[in-house]
This record gives sequence, structure tokens and C-alpha cells, in this order.
Amino acid sequence: MFKKYLILALAFAAALSMVLPLRAYASPGAPSGTDPYELIVDTIPGGGPVTLDPASCYDTASAELIFNIYETLIFFDGERYDVFRARLAEQAWIVSPGATVEGVTITAPSYTNYSIVFKVRSGIKFQTYCRQGDLTPYPSWSEYTLTAEDVEYSFERWMVHDYVGGPQWMIYEPLLDCYAADTEHAADFGKKIDDAVQRQGDYVWINIANPGLTAKTPSSTFVIPMFNPDGSMRGTFWDDVAVKPLGYPLRILLQVLSQSWASIISKQWIINYVIPNGPDMNPDVPDTQVDWDGNWGDYTGWVDYCGWEYSPIDKIPQGAAHPGVACGTGPYILDRYDPTTEWSVVWNPNYWGGWPAKTPSPPYPPMTSSGIKPAGYVTRLTVRQRATEVRIAELQSGACDFAAIPRARAPALHVDNNRNGPTLPGIRLNYPIPALQNDAIFFTFDIEPRPDNKYGKINDYNVLSEDGIPRNFFSDIHVRKAFIYLINFTMVIYDQLLGEAYQPHTFAVDGLPYVNLAQARYGPNPDLLKAKQEFDQAFGGNLKNVGFTIKITYNSGNTIREAVCENLASLIVNNIGNVYYGGKFHAEAMPVAWTDYIPDMDLHFLPCFGIGWLADYADIHNFAFPYMHSEGAFAAAQRYSNPTVDNLIAQGARAPDGPVRQNIYYQLEAIYYDDAPSVTLFVPVGRGYMRTWVQGHYYNPLYPGIYAYDHWKWEYMRGNVNYDNKVSMDDIVAILDAFGSYAGKMGMPVFHTRWNFHCDVDGNPFDTWRDRKIDMYDISAALDNFGKTEQPWTPPP
Repeated sequence: MFKKYLILALAFAAALSMVLPLRAYASPGAPSGTDPYELIVDTIPGGGPVTLDPASCYDTASAELIFNIYETLIFFDGERYDVFRARLAEQAWIVSPGATVEGVTITAPSYTNYSIVFKVRSGIKFQTYCRQGDLTPYPSWSEYTLTAEDVEYSFERWMVHDYVGGPQWMIYEPLLDCYAADTEHAADFGKKIDDAVQRQGDYVWINIANPGLTAKTPSSTFVIPMFNPDGSMRGTFWDDVAVKPLGYPLRILLQVLSQSWASIISKQWIINYVIPNGPDMNPDVPDTQVDWDGNWGDYTGWVDYCGWEYSPIDKIPQGAAHPGVACGTGPYILDRYDPTTEWSVVWNPNYWGGWPAKTPSPPYPPMTSSGIKPAGYVTRLTVRQRATEVRIAELQSGACDFAAIPRARAPALHVDNNRNGPTLPGIRLNYPIPALQNDAIFFTFDIEPRPDNKYGKINDYNVLSEDGIPRNFFSDIHVRKAFIYLINFTMVIYDQLLGEAYQPHTFAVDGLPYVNLAQARYGPNPDLLKAKQEFDQAFGGNLKNVGFTIKITYNSGNTIREAVCENLASLIVNNIGNVYYGGKFHAEAMPVAWTDYIPDMDLHFLPCFGIGWLADYADIHNFAFPYMHSEGAFAAAQRYSNPTVDNLIAQGARAPDGPVRQNIYYQLEAIYYDDAPSVTLFVPVGRGYMRTWVQGHYYNPLYPGIYAYDHWKWEYMRGNVNYDNKVSMDDIVAILDAFGSYAGKMGMPVFHTRWNFHCDVDGNPFDTWRDRKIDMYDISAALDNFGKTEQPWTPPP
């Protein structure tokens, strides 16, 4: 095999010498002008976390912080959202009800379709303190060791709390075939939660329900292990489960279990630290303890902890300017926390996984690993909020390692302000990055008035006035459609995103199965005539005579949403109100801090708002549910409810792949267009800007942000893909093994089976681009430095 690659390499070298110029590269070594062991990320102002409680986490800013501190039972293997690794679970099995796993009988309710069994690792310690960097005295507690009881408690607590606007629906759906807690039948529902998660010894299992909780006799007995001894997924795993009668899609459920909301928390920490130190979280029930302690009792007491707006974890220490505590098993410990400015985590030197990380090591199962893995680590991750021009300047100077760059300002990071040309010295670009996300404008059908009129004057139902709007303003379909007809899709896609985005056909991204590309859509340009026709009909023709005043909200710091909202408000006032309605239409774009935005959205305060959706998992169901189901994240906030839609979504989740499922989602997409509860604006094609000394970075479309554990900072010669301090035949062979592979196709984050991001060292035609494919230019980069040596990464002193 080696001889084969040697011959190929020599042939490539001969060919390349005739067609490709040799290039000069930056000097290898430690980063200059920055801490080589701190990873600094500049994000937008107002983009701080909302919660430190995994069970309450349903925004990317919070999830990014949480998944650096806490851990899940299983986790994604690098970029792949369909390949997993064992994490806090040593092994996992997919089993039929009543099966036996390593001597343990897997008990389950009669309505169980299948179970997932986890063997919990032993000896893993939870962190014993946090916020040493910003609180005096800093919070500390006893050392707790991970047990199966912690896992059971974490999952049950996740369901018990059912936070307003929380992620609970994703675990309720597979385990109990519902989307929210049933507090009206407390004893029965509490028992169902308890039965859904069970344990014995070191084993914990969750029981996945049949539709309607219908009792069925299993048609077969099976026990399918998920992982190899080294924690990688078995190469035949998906083939093995494909032939089993699994009712709820396993691919969806495993993606859900791999994310921040499924993090494992210490039960004893909650009992011994959070409950004694937290405030009364439920004033409606006097003397209720701060958090649920896991005691089921008569199965009714859990109701007192259900449906809260905030977590007690976010209220400790009481009296602190920015309270919040964390106690995970992960590689980093919370050191500083100010959701209005920045947060920082510091490495846990005793982390059970060790330093540096042993993965990812692509290609991923079922392919054989290349053996290439991280060669260093960072001891601190800091995420700080900066204005746009500050972010740009700090990335240019090397004062930060990553920065969120508005697409319209991307040219500032390129030579001669040409975004399609070389980047400035020291800056690397990953492009193109397909996304499983979109942005949209939403309308609240029943707006909750605030006493302070923060979001404008909200009148009673059907009460029109020029200085406000009725609370059911957007329940009138003519109002919704009038607003939509004024949205300038062309402006946002071409002016704000420089054409590096597309307008989707429906609530989901276009590349997913069951998206109807023939579905009608609004836009792409404002249609003033149609908008006027809709306004003329609104509220029985009375709106045009009375007028209105509205605030259109966006999260502060998001310049794209700001442009959309400003443009929409301007068209309402200047092109419609002043031209046709005597100046009686008033609209204003209003920025809102992220820490207020999500809670106020969930409490139905925002009349009209812009926000984006990052997929929880790669399936159209994860777009249909939040956008259209009455209990979905956005639809619930809007108070949008359509029983036909709810029924179709419930069917679609469990329908087998094929024409039946397609028909369901095609119906939903048609209703979405006709009913217009919201309108999707764009799906971006990502650009990732970072310093060239950042190593180990890859793109998982479901990650909420930077996972620092597998990153490090060092300047390497391009072509040293295995980080062994030299460019040799081992590097050439690794690139040849990955030759022709890619990460992203047809606008979707799909990965070639041989894809290895370590080998993407050159982006044609510019040295500092990473084009997410392995081709002749990557081989050329390695050949340019063939035989050269360099200094290895140096651990921190």
C-alpha cells in the first residue's frame, strides 16, 4: 500500500511542478501577540447566555457555554451529526422491551416500543467550584462522583421542569408521545415520567413509547450494541438497527441526546448546594423548596416545579450582579460569568478525558480512522461581546482568535477589500459552510400587554388606535400578509449577505428531504400594491381609517435582522402609510438585548420579531414543530394554533420514509404559505473567519458554538497534517487517502465518507482559504514543504 501511495505521490509531484507555483508560508511556531493557551471568541453585543441550567437551555449562546462545562451520555463524533461517540456512557444498546443486557433485565411499560440502555462510566468526578475569577467568595461545594442515579435524575428533572420555551418537547415526544407536561393529571403523568427513565446498578435506560401509548407485544427480541471498546461507533450499527421495528426515528433521538439540554447534572449538588442557596422560585406555592429533589412521593408534588420561566441555578448566589453557577464533568470550569459582556471557562486539569483530546480523528465510522488527532489544547475559552468594528479590528490584530463578522463587512478581512480574494495576513477563511439554520419574521397572534408599554401600546382585543395596536393585531391574516408583502428578501440576501444565502421555499432549509421546491413563496421584492390590498381588508376595512403604531423587534447587535426590521418599518411608514393612509401608519425597529429577548418572546410580549432557528437535529420535523405546532418554540410564543397542523406534525414525526411522509410535509408547507404565521427570510452559506494559528477547528452544523476541548493554537507548516513536526510521506499518504472528499454538497452539510478536515490545508486559489474539499492544491501545499521540520506544540508551563 505504501509503495502504491509513493508512486502516486511522485506522479502528483511531477504533474504539479508543471502547473502549480510554489508558495511562501508564514513561519511556524507559537502565536505572537496573544496568549497561546487562551481561545478568544468575539461575538455580537447582547449575544450572551440566557441560562446555565441544561434543562432550561434552548438558545445557542447558553448551549455554547453549557457544552464546554457539562457532558452528555453520548456525543457527536467531530463534524458528523449521524455518527456518535461514547462520552459519560461507556456503552449503549438499542434493545427490545424486556431484553437482558449484561445480566440486567430491561423493565419497561407495556406501551414501550424499544429502549436505549446506557452503562454509566465509573469514577468520574463533578467539578467542585466555579467563578473563582469573578466572585469573592467563589461558590464551592463537596466533590460528587457520577452515578447512574445522577443520569436518571437529570433526565427526569429535564421533564419535570418543562420550562417556558424550553427544550422539553424533544424528550417528551419519543418517551411519552406528547409535547408538554400534563399537570391536570399529575399522579398519572408523574408515574409515566418515572417509568420512562429507569436504572439498576450502573445501567440507566430510557423507554421509547408507541404512538398513543398503545400496548403492543414485541415482534422480536434484540440487543444491539452501539460502540466499539474505544468509544467509536460500530461500523455496522445503522445497518443493524435498520431492520428492527423501531417506531420513533433513532437518528433523531440520538442527536437530541447529544446536545446541551441532555447534559448530566449532579443530583447531590442540587440537593446539597442549589436547594439550600437558591430563592423561592414558586411564589404561588409558599414554602416550596428551590428545586425538585428527585423524590416522587405520591407523584403529585412535581407539579410545583413545572412550567417555570427561570431556573434556580441562574439565581445563585443571591444578590450577585450576575448570578449563575455550574457543576459539570466536562473539560472546562466556569470562571467568569457576565451575560451582558463576556464569560470565560478555565481548563479542568483533572478532566477524566485527559489532555489533549483523543478525538476527532476522521474519517469517521464505518471508515477506519486516520489516527490523526489533536496535538495540543487551550487552558481557557473566553467569549466576549464586541461592537462590529471592534471585532474586525481585534481579529485583524490578533487580539482575538475567532470573530462573528457580518457578511456585509467581510471584505474588511481581505486584501483590497475583495471578499473573493486573499485574506489579510494571519487570517484564515473556511468557506463555504452549508447551514441547517434559517432566519424568519414572526407575528404574535395574541400579544401580552406589558404595564410599562416597553413594546408599544397594546390595546384590548379588536380595539384599534393610531397610537397602538390591538393584542390580536396579527390574528388578522390580512395584516400578516401585508407585512410579508413589504419584506425585501432581495435586500437582505444581496446587500446584507452579499448573495451568499438563498430564500427558502418554506419553514425548512431547501436541501432536506420532503421540502417541496415547487411550493409558492413570497417575495423576492416588496409588493406595495398587494400590501395595500391586504391593509385595505384588515379588521373589516377599519384599520386603514384608524391607523396603528407598532414596534418591530430584533436582538441588538444582529445587523442583518436590524436591516430587515428597519427596512420593513420604513416601507410601512414612508411607502404605505404616508402615501395611502394619511400618515396614520407608524412603525419603528427596536433592538432588544438577547438576555431579555428570549424570555419576552416566550411571554408573548413581542408583537413582531425577527429570530433564527438552528436545527436541533437534521430532519424536517425539527423545523415543522417549532414553526407550526401549537407547542413549538416559535408557534407557542406567537400563540399560533391550528389543530390540523398539530395532527399532521404528530403523524409526520413517526411516519416511515417515503410517499406518506412526503405528503404530510407537503401539506404542512402549503398551509404555512396560506396561513402565513411567519415567513422565512434566508438560509445563509457560512463564512468562518479565524486566525491562522487556530488548529483543530471543524464545523458540525448542530454545534451551538465553539467546543474548545479539541482546539489548540500553533502555527504549522501547511502540509503537516498529522502535526508530527515535519512534512513527510505520512502527510502525503493521509491527503491521498482523503483525496476527492468534501464537507458539503448541494448546499447541505453532507460529508464524503473519506472526508478528513485535517487534510484541508489549502483553498484554491488562495493559501489561507479552507475550501472544505481535498484536491490537488492540498497535495501541492504539502509538497511545497516536503522534508521540512518545525518546532512541536509546547504544553503550558
